[in-house]
Amino acid sequence: MQRTDRTMKAILLTIALFLGMIAFRPFYDPALKVQAQTARFDHVQLVATTFLYKGGQGLLVLDKRNANVWFIPRVGEQFQSPVLIVRLPFEKLDASPQ
Repeated sequence: MQRTDRTMKAILLTIALFLGMIAFRPFYDPALKVQAQTARFDHVQLVATTFLYKGGQGLLVLDKRNANVWFIPRVGEQFQSPVLIVRLPFEKLDASPQ
């Protein structure tokens, strides 16, 4: 019974050491650090996933850079070219209410 207990402790200690080596590896090797990059389309906000426009179903998205609202029609499983719906005047939000 004593031998099994020592073997189990040795196995657990070995596992703990290897996990510790994996956990501390990024501190010693700077090439393994993760670097964040901005998303390519982080300015696009999905407004509606199912939107009907002129008889077609698709996505409604908002471009936060210039306040354009786009409709992206879906035919079957394919998405078509985006169609500009409206440009929202976000500049007027800064004005005082009338």
